[in-house]
Amino acid sequence: MAFYIERLSKKHLPMVDAFSCVEPDEELQGVKAKKRRRIQNHSRNVENFLKSEALIEQERSMNTTHVLIDKEKNRIAAFVSLCNDSIRLEVDERNIFGITHASVPALKIARLAVANEYKHTGKGKLLVYYSALMGIRIRPYSGLSFLTLDCYEHRSSYYEEIGFIKNAIQQSQVSFDSPISMRMHIDTYLEKLADELKKKQNEPQQSVL
Repeated sequence: MAFYIERLSKKHLPMVDAFSCVEPDEELQGVKAKKRRRIQNHSRNVENFLKSEALIEQERSMNTTHVLIDKEKNRIAAFVSLCNDSIRLEVDERNIFGITHASVPALKIARLAVANEYKHTGKGKLLVYYSALMGIRIRPYSGLSFLTLDCYEHRSSYYEEIGFIKNAIQQSQVSFDSPISMRMHIDTYLEKLADELKKKQNEPQQSVL
C-alpha cells in the first residue's frame, strides 16, 4: 500500500467525514465500563476535532493538521496537528542538555489519531517521526529542541515506548483524569532511530531455502 502526507485542506473533507478512531466495545473487552467510556470519549473528542475544528483552527493559524492518506483506498489513515509550544525544565533536566533557560521552545503534537482499520500498523509512530522532521525543518527559522504532547494515562505507555518521558513539571491536576505533559528531545530521538536502522542494516541476512 502507498501512503502520502498532505496538509489538511477542503479537498480532504469527504475523507474527513469517513474518518473514525473511536474504539469499538469489542476492542476494549475486559476494560471496566467507566474506563471504557472515558477512553472512547477521549477518542471521540479527537475525531470531532478533525471533523469540526481542525480546518477552522488552521485557517486562524492556531495549528496545522497533516493527514496520512492511503492512496489505494483514498482514506485518511491517521492525522497529526502541530502547534508551537514551550516547556519548563527543572535544573537537573536543564543540565542534561546544557540548557541555561528555564523555558525552552518546542513543537507540540496537539492531536494525533489513527483510524480504527489502521491501528497497530505503525502509523502513529510514523506521524511522530514526521513531526520530528517538521521540527528540524523549522529550526533554520525558529529554534526548537523538543517535541511535546499532552496525553491521558491510558496512552502514556504508548508514547513512552516511542521515547517520550513525563515532564517533571506538570500542569495543575484538576481531576483524576487530567492530561499528562510529556516531551522528547528531537535530536536524541532521531539519533536513536539512526542507530537502530544502522544496526538492522548490519545484521546478517538469513537465507531462505
